[in-house]
Amino acid sequence: MGNVIKPIAIACLIIAYPFLSAYLAGLGFASLELFVFAALTLWRGISASRLLARWGSFLLAAVLLAGAYFANAYFIWLLPSFAYLWLTFLFGHTLWSPPSFIERLVRLQFPELVPGIADYCRQLTWIWTGFFAANIGICAALPALAGQTAWALYTGVLVYLLMGMLGTGEWFYRHRRFPDLEIPPALETFKCIAMNGHKVFKG
Repeated sequence: MGNVIKPIAIACLIIAYPFLSAYLAGLGFASLELFVFAALTLWRGISASRLLARWGSFLLAAVLLAGAYFANAYFIWLLPSFAYLWLTFLFGHTLWSPPSFIERLVRLQFPELVPGIADYCRQLTWIWTGFFAANIGICAALPALAGQTAWALYTGVLVYLLMGMLGTGEWFYRHRRFPDLEIPPALETFKCIAMNGHKVFKG
């Protein structure tokens, strides 16, 4: 049960963040969120087993604390960009250190893959890496170019609709490209990832 509750709680926090940020910034408490995320990042770094992940977390925590100390309100709008930078690295580095990230997720359900699936997973990993990379700039530029409301709507609603459209489109395309492939229901796949997704990060 704990393996399911934790990712759900994290997902709810990520979705609520843009609207919470705009609300706290309006009250003059922009730095509060930065302190909270710095503490969570620091805790993640202390508990990390790999040296690169540990120092990366410490560096990000230091940047967040610096932003909180100088009370730069614009800095809180950059947190989604940092998240997408991390996702870009997370997905992208597996393209040079296979198996690809999508293949690792698929193997949670199907340890043995039929021929052609590994290459397809690699192509999907490229697509998602590009999507996350594009959002680094979009999320950073929106508050300056279109205002905080547009930023909150994009980072809190539109970007998840785009992810849903990308995932749904791929699901239908997969049926067409691999008509004889065993494809489980989407809900079953989500449940498997929620309960076992942490295994992808091991090693």
